Amino acid sequence: MHNARVRFLLSLGMIAILATSGCGLPIPGAGGGGAPANEPAATLPPAQPTSPPTSTAIPHLATPGSGAEAVANAHDNEESTSFENKNVTVGDEFRINRFERPFTADTMDYLPQIDIVGMSMTQDDTWYYVQIKLVGTDPVTNDLSGIYGVEFDLNKDGKTEVLALAQGPIGPDWTANGVALYADLNGDIGGASSRPDDIYSGDGYETKVYEGGVTYVTAQAGGEDPDLVWVRGSTSTHVVEFGMKKSVLKDYPEWMWNPLASAYPLDPRKFYFNDTYTLEDAGSPQKGDNYPLKELAGFDNTCRVPANFEAKGDEPMGCAVKQQKDIEFGGGGGASS
Repeated sequence: MHNARVRFLLSLGMIAILATSGCGLPIPGAGGGGAPANEPAATLPPAQPTSPPTSTAIPHLATPGSGAEAVANAHDNEESTSFENKNVTVGDEFRINRFERPFTADTMDYLPQIDIVGMSMTQDDTWYYVQIKLVGTDPVTNDLSGIYGVEFDLNKDGKTEVLALAQGPIGPDWTANGVALYADLNGDIGGASSRPDDIYSGDGYETKVYEGGVTYVTAQAGGEDPDLVWVRGSTSTHVVEFGMKKSVLKDYPEWMWNPLASAYPLDPRKFYFNDTYTLEDAGSPQKGDNYPLKELAGFDNTCRVPANFEAKGDEPMGCAVKQQKDIEFGGGGGASS
C-alpha cells in the first residue's frame, strides 16, 4: 500500500507539470454512509478544510465525448423482481463491505434509482468512461436523483485510493457541476483488513481534490484542471455515466474499480462502512436479528471489476466478470432522457 501511495503522489506531481500544457490533472477518493429514511434529498458533504480554490469560475476547455473501446463490464444483483418481499437474499455482506440495500430505512420501500444492475467502462484517447446501469428512476420525480460514484483500487490490494462522486438529479448533458473527486492519501481506508475493525481511527477519503470544475490547490493536487471529471445521465436507459481524464490514472496500467449509488448523504471520511458502523446500527436487508435497514439504508455498491487485465479470481473484493453487451448510453453514446 505504501508503494501505491508513493506512486500516486508522484503521479500527482507529474500532473502539475502536464496541467501547464493543457493536459489532465490530479486525483481524489470518497464514500459515505447511508442516513435514516427521513433524511432530505441526498447531498454531497461540504469541502474539507484543504486549501481554497484559486478561482470560483474556471472556463471549461475540454468536454467528454463517448468511449468507443471497451475496457471492462460486469453485472450486479438486482431486486426489481423481488422488491415486494422487502428483503434481499444475496449480495449484501456487511463483513466484507459489500452492500445491496436499495431500500429506505425501517419501511423498506424500494428505490429503483439506487439499484445497480450493471457497470461498464470504455475509453477514447483522452477519457475513461464509466457507465452505471440502474433499474429505473425515482418513482416520484422520474429523475436519477441519487448520489452516484466510482471507486478505484489502484494497486489491487482491496483498499481504494480514489473516488468520484456526482450529485443528482443527473441530466442528459455533460456537466462538471455537482461532481467531486476525493483521495485517501494516508492509506487508512479499511483499517487492518476488509473485515470490520474492533477499533478504527481512520478518516477515509480525507482529501477533496476537485469539485465542480474547481481544483483545490494543495500539495497533493499540484495544479488546476477544470475538466477533470464530468457526469451525465439518461432517464430513458437509466444510465449514469462518468467521464474522467485518463491523466488521473495514467501511472497505473491495471486497477480494480466499482460503482456505488446512494439515496442519502455520503460522508467520504466514513469509508469503509463496516468499520464506521456496527451491524446493529446499520441494520440488514436480510430478515433476521438485525432486520430491517436502519442507519445504512438506500445504498448499493458492487464487487470490484478488473481493468486492463484478466482477473484470476483471487483479487481482494473482486468479482467474476462475465462477458456481456456493453451498456449503451441512450444509443450509440448519445445522451437520451
